[in-house]
Amino acid sequence: MKKILSIALSLILILGLSSCENWLDVNTNPNSPNSESATVELRLPWLQYYYAYAWGVASVRTNGITQIITETTNNLGQFDYNNHISKLAKWDPHQDVNLTPYQHWFVGAACNIPDLINKAQEIGSPHYEAAALVIKSMGFIMMSDLFSEIPYTYALSSDVSPSPDKGEVVYEGCLKDLDRAIELFSQPQPAGVTPLSQGDTWCGGDASKWLKLCYGLKARWLGNLSKTDLYDPEAILAAIDKSLQSVSDNVKMTHANVDKGSDKNVLAGHTYGTSIIWRNAAYNATERLNRYYVNLLTNFKGSGVEDPRADKLLPHMMTRVTLTPDEYWIAECEWRRDEGVNIQGVDEGWKENRLAGGAPNIRDLFTYASKDVTLSYAKADIETYYVSVDAFIAAVKKYYGGFADAERDAKITVTDNTVDVTYRTGMMYCEEANPIYVEDIKYVNHAADNVADAFGLSATDMSCYYSKSDAWTRDMGYVQGTGTFYARPDSDTYLLTYPEMCFLKAEVLFRKGDKGGAYDAYIKGIRAHFEMMNVKLNQWMGLGCGTTELGFDVSMAYAPMAQDDIEAYMKSKAVKQSAGELTMSDIMMQKLIAMGYDYQNWNDMRRFNYYAGNINDYGVIYTEMNAPVYRTGTNSTFSTDDKSDRFYVRRFMQCYYETDFNTVETEKLCLEMYGQYGITGLYDPNIFSIPVWWDWTK
Repeated sequence: MKKILSIALSLILILGLSSCENWLDVNTNPNSPNSESATVELRLPWLQYYYAYAWGVASVRTNGITQIITETTNNLGQFDYNNHISKLAKWDPHQDVNLTPYQHWFVGAACNIPDLINKAQEIGSPHYEAAALVIKSMGFIMMSDLFSEIPYTYALSSDVSPSPDKGEVVYEGCLKDLDRAIELFSQPQPAGVTPLSQGDTWCGGDASKWLKLCYGLKARWLGNLSKTDLYDPEAILAAIDKSLQSVSDNVKMTHANVDKGSDKNVLAGHTYGTSIIWRNAAYNATERLNRYYVNLLTNFKGSGVEDPRADKLLPHMMTRVTLTPDEYWIAECEWRRDEGVNIQGVDEGWKENRLAGGAPNIRDLFTYASKDVTLSYAKADIETYYVSVDAFIAAVKKYYGGFADAERDAKITVTDNTVDVTYRTGMMYCEEANPIYVEDIKYVNHAADNVADAFGLSATDMSCYYSKSDAWTRDMGYVQGTGTFYARPDSDTYLLTYPEMCFLKAEVLFRKGDKGGAYDAYIKGIRAHFEMMNVKLNQWMGLGCGTTELGFDVSMAYAPMAQDDIEAYMKSKAVKQSAGELTMSDIMMQKLIAMGYDYQNWNDMRRFNYYAGNINDYGVIYTEMNAPVYRTGTNSTFSTDDKSDRFYVRRFMQCYYETDFNTVETEKLCLEMYGQYGITGLYDPNIFSIPVWWDWTK
């Protein structure tokens, strides 16, 4: 495998190292960098980047499963390679969803790890060796969490057809590597040896911070074993005590909204420097947030309480725009916040789910009405989707009316066979006279524009405009989406955070029966997430991001949360006010908010069996969740019983690299491991329902 992967890696090294200085040995050909000439401080940041990219893609896609993010397409076609998230959001995955995380880990990072370790040992650098071991552990654990059985023991050897290892073997080996990294980071870096700070983009060369990362990862991974006999609460708590102690300990990559001319990721063609989550969740106009996620922030567990984080995590768009007298400039506007795509049920006034059946995709972006435009909607078409013509008219009034000056409202005329709607100058609307698109404007675009592709107006103005095909709205500064906290071009990539440690501690103590301790950690976790977000929000406001380049106020999306609002939330029904009231569901659902798009959300959801309510006596953990209405079963096969493990998405199918190029070894393992569950071969659609090794319900 290493021989195959090193071909692609050589391209990475050539492109990545050619612009750097001081990396060449005097006897080395400068046009042919290799494992001997690439020094530790030049190799490490590439490992960090390509691991993080694999993590980012895995995180965005798996959080389709957790009902945080979805896409505008219902993706009824089996082989549509451009709509991975929609397949996962409807709990009907296909093999193609796994390719990019696998590729970026093995091709972009893993095959370069042995050389970094060897080079670190050669120069006597315990810290570079330790960093390599940590990244190795993080990547292989991630692959095991996604696929369970993967090439591990011989994955980085000269064997081009390595046998996959069982998930238990991967976890055991990675935890050993982590312990070795702890030993190495506990040693001083010898004098005269390249300092870690020269190559470290995660912790700035701070060995003490790396140690906290190691212990935090150990706590997370041991926590993943909650369904197994290996679960050790005391070991988890001991690791947490040595891990992150405040938000200042958060391990993250920082990013920039870089301009044209920047180098690009050779595997994906994406600009280096920009946020990985943004590039995979909000670069295009095809992603949307899920109604379930929106409800967590606007009506947590039916509390009726709005979270101060809602305005920061949910995008806004301009609405009820009033133009200047010459009808060329925006004089004033209101803002509409995203309502989220309802994939679990049917919206008010509708006959069926918006994405169910043969319904067209949700509209990506809308067209600016440079003059009054009238569209005629056939009543027969309206009644295909809506319970009545009156329900359709009510929707038009809600989303295209409500101006202080009623003359600015969309004009509605009812005839014998049609409902004619006149969209006023300055409105965004869908130019197709199909009634199914009229309400799509409530699913606010999740994208954030960037300067590298000339979509954004400036590096600090990351609002989404219709710049790809309609320069008019961009020139006017008509905001179709403000973007979201985790998914802007310069959003931070959070690899491990203090809030996660708080919630993990709360979970472990709750399991032990220490509700007082669990409650204290739960409260600290919520507060820590507010604090963590405010750090970045203050940075954005300091840069001037609260105002678009054309002068419109978007501070609702960028300004830090007021302490009074935070305190009001902490005293509200959304937060339990005593240890006696606390439930495991409260802990895990607040953790879901605090984890952002991290794929650990899927690990947690699997550990607690989604909304089955059959883990110990904790009841339903992820309340208000249901299966997607438009789950077609086109690509996958699942149980029809939502109390069964196999009703839910439990893993990815083995990657093409293994099924197509390592067929014999992969199929041997597949039949050995899964034959008892009726799996007949590598492409059996039942594979997605088989829990990974740590996920079987006791």
